[in-house]
Amino acid sequence: MKSLMKKVFAAAAAIATVFGLAATTVATANAADNATLTVSTTDAKFAGKTVNAYKMFSATVSGDGKAVSYTLTDEWKPFFKDSTASGLTGNDVTDANVSDKAYDYVSGLKNNASALAAFATKASNWAQTKANNITAGATAKVSAAATDGKYLATFTGLDYGYYVVAVPGATVADTKSQYATLVSVDKAHVDFNIKGALPTVDKKVQVGSTGKNAADAKIGDTLTFTLTSTIPDMSAYSTYTFNFNDTLSKGLTFKQVDSVKVGDTTLTKGTDYTVTTTPKTSGKTLLTVAMNDFKKQQQANAGKTITVTYTATLNKDAVVGGAGNVNSATIQYSNNPSTDGTGESEPSKVRVFTYGFTVDKYTGDEYTDGAARLPGAKFTLAPKNGDPMSFVKVKDGNATENAVYRVATDDEKTSTTITTTTTIITPASGKVDFQGLKNGEYTLTETEAPAGYNKLASAIGVKVEGQNDGTDTTNATVHITYNNDNGSNYDKTASKGVIPVRNKSGVVLPGTGGMGTIAFTVIGVLVIALGVAWTLKRKNA
Repeated sequence: MKSLMKKVFAAAAAIATVFGLAATTVATANAADNATLTVSTTDAKFAGKTVNAYKMFSATVSGDGKAVSYTLTDEWKPFFKDSTASGLTGNDVTDANVSDKAYDYVSGLKNNASALAAFATKASNWAQTKANNITAGATAKVSAAATDGKYLATFTGLDYGYYVVAVPGATVADTKSQYATLVSVDKAHVDFNIKGALPTVDKKVQVGSTGKNAADAKIGDTLTFTLTSTIPDMSAYSTYTFNFNDTLSKGLTFKQVDSVKVGDTTLTKGTDYTVTTTPKTSGKTLLTVAMNDFKKQQQANAGKTITVTYTATLNKDAVVGGAGNVNSATIQYSNNPSTDGTGESEPSKVRVFTYGFTVDKYTGDEYTDGAARLPGAKFTLAPKNGDPMSFVKVKDGNATENAVYRVATDDEKTSTTITTTTTIITPASGKVDFQGLKNGEYTLTETEAPAGYNKLASAIGVKVEGQNDGTDTTNATVHITYNNDNGSNYDKTASKGVIPVRNKSGVVLPGTGGMGTIAFTVIGVLVIALGVAWTLKRKNA
């Protein structure tokens, strides 16, 4: 009898230690089961999600709360009898001893954090697999709003026991390589953190050799986008949906998917994935890269990075300045093995910006609203040390409105139905908007002055410096500077993006053979004659 009691005490003390208890003795009285378990997370992606608690062991707690003993529940016996499922090896596991074997196995993991995390993963997957017919002992929902920075899910009226707590769909490991929580509910109130992460996508737009969440481009430029995610553990699922959904704004035209890779391995279109594009409202386009037979083909790669790379062109409908051209991606993923439902990740956004400036052609000594404006001035705009750019006239302009020219796309340059030009002409208002430019230095050249005015002696240097933020909807800010000698020192600032360009009227130069010359000649002769007469008169006097 003493030997038996000694074993019971030793077992209780050991299991209490692995489950975070400080048991020192076993009291004869048991506390009543009526516990509250609160699980929390600081990750907003869990807001509103369902949390399941599966009771693996029942627990009996002493009256003074200092000791606890555990008994395996019947529904978890198949898990521990299956060495592949649980990791409990040996061929001597029977119905009679499975509870003790399970206890010994779990308590033996107390000093091996990675092994305990792996066990939590196996237990969570097994519990959520539909074929195993395991029912969650309790469910709770994560709060939609945070309290002191935490999102909470509370289970009330729980039996004492050892629970596997998991969020369906949270099959991506967290920073500690876990996506399930093991928690001993052995007192009235227990707090724990949600383990794991939901599938996410990170979208970047390629700028040079690096990816960012914002970029600048001129209309017609082709940009490269990358979508990056992590392959989840799909053990609990019979099939698994995993699709990249990317919504391109009206100002972006999809070109092609360049590659889909798992790690450094390139997948095959048609076999491993399919690509579809669907028109949406307001001129947007939905790009879907759907993974084929994802669990069968990629379960072995759980935890690896999966990346989609595609290209799109900034088109004629691009927003100039402002909030830019927003491009948003999500992951559609299986989120419940019991219902075959799907969820959607938080969107990851990038923005592509394009810019512009205005030329205001005037004459007079001062640049004011009342200064005379000049129509008919002709300009070209070129990248610094480059060839003149081609434009499409969007608006003619008149005495009160600006003319608008935007950069032409490559297709428009070769089109037989769309007129493009390198020559920009000021309207009666004297104002021309140049649109669709990326950041950089440009040369503005007056090729022909309005009739009666002198052409500029030198080209004007213009520098476009747009600043933007791809993380939110903040409008871009554009800083336009210029000079009057096409140099590298941009010492003048264009207020509100307007560059005043002055023309001076031509001076009428003197000519020969006109009446004015004859008159001066006659007067000269008369003066000389009078002088001679006066001299002769003095001599005769």
